[in-house]
Amino acid sequence: MKKILSSLAVISCCALLFSSCQKDYSLEKGVTQIATGSLWDSAGNCLPDTVIGTFYNGVTPGSDTAYVEIQVNVTQTGSYNITTGKGENGLVFSDSGFFSNTGLNTIRLKPIGTPILNSPTTFNVSFDSSFCSFTVNVQDSTGTGLGGQQDTTGQGGDPDDFSGNWQFATDSGGFFAGTFDTAVIIKDSTIWGSGGQMLYMVGFTNASTDSAITLIMYLPNGVVAPGTYNNQSAPPANGSLFAFNFTTGNGDPIYEAIPSSTTPIGNVTITISSYDNSTHVVTGTFSGTAEDYAYDGKTIGIANGNFTATVTQ
Repeated sequence: MKKILSSLAVISCCALLFSSCQKDYSLEKGVTQIATGSLWDSAGNCLPDTVIGTFYNGVTPGSDTAYVEIQVNVTQTGSYNITTGKGENGLVFSDSGFFSNTGLNTIRLKPIGTPILNSPTTFNVSFDSSFCSFTVNVQDSTGTGLGGQQDTTGQGGDPDDFSGNWQFATDSGGFFAGTFDTAVIIKDSTIWGSGGQMLYMVGFTNASTDSAITLIMYLPNGVVAPGTYNNQSAPPANGSLFAFNFTTGNGDPIYEAIPSSTTPIGNVTITISSYDNSTHVVTGTFSGTAEDYAYDGKTIGIANGNFTATVTQ
């Protein structure tokens, strides 16, 4: 583990000295004694940690097969509750119990939650007055990218052929692509509440169905036509919605740029490039910034978005 804070050392020593001179009444009174100690060795370095098992984005890890072992130097036996606290990348690691022996003890921090992104993720952990960190490398559950094909074609073929498909990239190096399941004009009754019509498109990733994209464009004149649509446009005129969500579990969002009654987080512009009235094929692009739900309201760049779909009449 990496040491991330080394303050309160003098206070800790004084506290330990004071406690060693006091008679312990906690067990006599039936009150659980709280363990004390450190995550550091005698030189002030963080004690070793070991990541056991493999973690995949979009897959809930089993606590018996995927966990993190850390060492704790216990100076006073008693109960403990060690956790990484605030979740990172959809995960928290935690363990509680009772230290019956002083000296070095090894515990298992078990995962809670489901990782979102396939990337190395750092977790901060504390015990008594010591603080350290460890890193878990979250693997790609599809073998190519977060729920998508890691190629430049949208379907593993001709890079200029996006027929019936969608794709986009992020400024953090992610690439996602898939096919549309739905492309239809429907009456708006939930998003803008205007009673108008909107082009509603939903598509899944190529490699699996664990994540899906949603693109919605409000149609001021009730017809699909070339133009620009934006989630920050005053609804309902030229309003839009971009969302990329998990389809498993609670369907948690990954990236979103949606209309809001306050100030939207993210600003994705969707452009309809063409629409064929005879074949009903619509093509377009999208780009901008979206809220990144893995990082507490921060935004991520959305780039090179392309789509082609046949609209159901």
